[in-house]
Amino acid sequence: MNRILKKSLLIGFLFLLNGSVFAQLTEINALKTKYVNWMLGENADYTNPQLLTRYKQFLVSGNSATTRDFSDYNFASPGTPWDFKNFKHQALFTNLGEKHLASMVFLYQIKGPKNNPNPAYHRKSLRDSIFMIFDYIKAKGVSGKSDFNYEISGQDVSARVALRTSAYATSILLMKDELKAVGTFKHHMEALNTLTAYIAPDFGTKIGIPGYPTNPGMNSDMIRAGSQQRLCYIFAQEDSSKDKVINMEFFRRFYNTALQISGGWHDCIKPDFITFHHRGVYANSYGLSALLQASVLNMILKSTVYELDKLAQSNLKNAIMNYAKFSTDFTMPRGITGRFPKNTSFSDLLPAFANLFQADPIGNLDAGQEFKRLWNLTSEETKTELIKSSGVSLIMVNGLAGMQIMNDVLSKVSEGKPIMEGHFGFPYAGLSVHKYKGYQASVKGTSKNVWHYENSDKNNLYGQYSSAGAMELLTLGVPKTPETNGLTLEGYDWAHVAGTTVANVPFTEMAKSEAREFNGKAFLAHASLDNQGVFAIDYKDYNLDTEMTALKSYFFFNDKILCLGSDIKNTNGTHPIHTTLFQTSYGTNNKSIVNGKTETGNDYIFDQTSGGVWATDANGNGYVLPKAVVNNNNVVITRGKQTSFNENSKTATSTGNFTKAYINHGVAPTSATYRYAVWLKGETNTKDLADNFSKYFNVIQQDEKAHVAQYVPDSIFGYVVFDSSAKFNADVVKNVDKPSVIMTQKITGGNLKISLTNPNLGLLKEDENPDWNTISKTPSFLYRKPVTEEVNLNIIGKWILKKAVTGVTTTVNGTDTKITFSTVNGKTMQIELVKAH
Repeated sequence: MNRILKKSLLIGFLFLLNGSVFAQLTEINALKTKYVNWMLGENADYTNPQLLTRYKQFLVSGNSATTRDFSDYNFASPGTPWDFKNFKHQALFTNLGEKHLASMVFLYQIKGPKNNPNPAYHRKSLRDSIFMIFDYIKAKGVSGKSDFNYEISGQDVSARVALRTSAYATSILLMKDELKAVGTFKHHMEALNTLTAYIAPDFGTKIGIPGYPTNPGMNSDMIRAGSQQRLCYIFAQEDSSKDKVINMEFFRRFYNTALQISGGWHDCIKPDFITFHHRGVYANSYGLSALLQASVLNMILKSTVYELDKLAQSNLKNAIMNYAKFSTDFTMPRGITGRFPKNTSFSDLLPAFANLFQADPIGNLDAGQEFKRLWNLTSEETKTELIKSSGVSLIMVNGLAGMQIMNDVLSKVSEGKPIMEGHFGFPYAGLSVHKYKGYQASVKGTSKNVWHYENSDKNNLYGQYSSAGAMELLTLGVPKTPETNGLTLEGYDWAHVAGTTVANVPFTEMAKSEAREFNGKAFLAHASLDNQGVFAIDYKDYNLDTEMTALKSYFFFNDKILCLGSDIKNTNGTHPIHTTLFQTSYGTNNKSIVNGKTETGNDYIFDQTSGGVWATDANGNGYVLPKAVVNNNNVVITRGKQTSFNENSKTATSTGNFTKAYINHGVAPTSATYRYAVWLKGETNTKDLADNFSKYFNVIQQDEKAHVAQYVPDSIFGYVVFDSSAKFNADVVKNVDKPSVIMTQKITGGNLKISLTNPNLGLLKEDENPDWNTISKTPSFLYRKPVTEEVNLNIIGKWILKKAVTGVTTTVNGTDTKITFSTVNGKTMQIELVKAH
């Protein structure tokens, strides 16, 4: 090849390369414009009254920021630099950005409507005040060489200051031209680059992890707090920056990885689409914020060369839409709210549904419909809060134009319908949720895979029983809330959580309990057959040194629940063991029914040790205890004022009126049992259930090996097999070779439906019981991929699959059939069988 041709080819290659880079830079700058317009409301329709209200609130917030207390900051004499190992210094930096800088920048940059323009838009005096803050931050040592006190564990990064500087990042992007004019833009960009270094292409090399990020998933903090900070840096980079395109490409790869299904106990989206943080379920604050932030990124990047992968988009959507499965209206079960038991609403996630629709109106029509349904359920108070709030956290996930996006959805789609019926298992959360005709019942458990609860020195001090088989019923209210269903915390007795079998421990002792612990027990199952289901747990109280244990199961059939307990032990116990049926608060006009008698007053105590008992809680849910159960225990029902410690204090108390029912098993039971049934909103049906218990439920086995029950009206059998040596002969099931839950139903035509659920998530071997610290510090645990396990079920008769099901095979052995299920992640596998000829 001659020299002229070589030179021509090289020039052509460079031309193509430069053309490609130019095209990418053009795309990045278009994304920047889209993003900035979204934040500032450029081209927004201010004729919309809600958008206009939100705009005015931005002005109020910005003006307040200029006059808010600056006494912590001496702008004339900044003094020594901040030390970011010092929490006070961290707070000074982040508060300056969040309480002052960002709000002032928005006030300076928002134009507003033409007929009502922002009087502070590009006002010189406001600009000078903004410069004063930027200069102060620089003088306090914030630079590209700052030590922002990163904590690095594997590919997870934690740094309080780095995760709390969205205000600073946004302000740099929005004030780029002004900062360039005064010569400080480069300095602040270098600082922002260092603050967001964990989303930079060379970060893996610096921490010794080539190919970083190497594991699917990502710390929820990094998703919810770091993503837009880094995006601001990339968007603010000059086109001449040699790594701008490289940074954007890495950013896309980083978030594609972040939104993959994570292994082990790593954040954020799990195989059941529940969200994790701190090695456990966190569906409110952390998980919710991560999904909300990711919905913005997905919307901004959609339909560009930097659009997220289809799988990442699908996982994000499934995780957001998951809230409709484990919540009713806006209320999620308290057991999945981490250390914030009062934060059970996911109303803050509302914009995410609208963002999904905005990104893909055809593919995400259902998200738009769900947004409209939820919006129409939202209280005016909550709507006002969302519309008016202009704090930094909401600016980052609901820019000024976010209000317009939500209104566009409301005008474009019809209202969706809620999930009225179904049974949903979330094995990684330890949660089962049952829905029937708008009612919801949930149960939360703990195991060797799922920690029991989280607290801090100021949060959820008494939450240790929130995963001890805690059952919450939501049957009242539009929308249904904890308050409309008597689940208020003022005066709440933390030792009597409905559904639990636990020690009646004093609050002072509960406050000393250890959180984020696994109890070493493997059996925690969430099974279903069509719309019916079973929750079961081999419970052990981690915080008692008396080895308190109980085998517990809950069978859900339409609006009825059968609750069984066996092998309840508390060797050398010092506190009585109680199984709590209900604890619901009530107002002055509320009533309860006990054995047919209406009770309305306070200071009521019912204590019975023989004969059957039926009663209702404060919401009209019915409870029935058969005679045989009461004869072996004493049943207590009370109405009256309760005084309790507040969830965030060891001294402050609150009071409330509650009705409460529990079974007292004594201080040191060795093999206690219980049996009771619940009828959701069954006040008028409960007596019939009490008089004709066997018409509804047939309890076949209830011991240390298995709980087996039949729902008589539909002839559905449920088998909770704690011990695989158990043999059965009541139905088609003979035995199973591993602990599991089986549900069966013979249907019209002679076919047989069967589901099998293996409690084993496939994460731990039988002899592995790592604690929280070990999991967090050991990559082989933290990122572990689940392993598939075969379970063999033997049933009577010759059967074959009606249609092929991946992971299931049948083998006829004489007059019996062996069904082999390849199980993983605690997921239910359901099949239909036909007679083999």
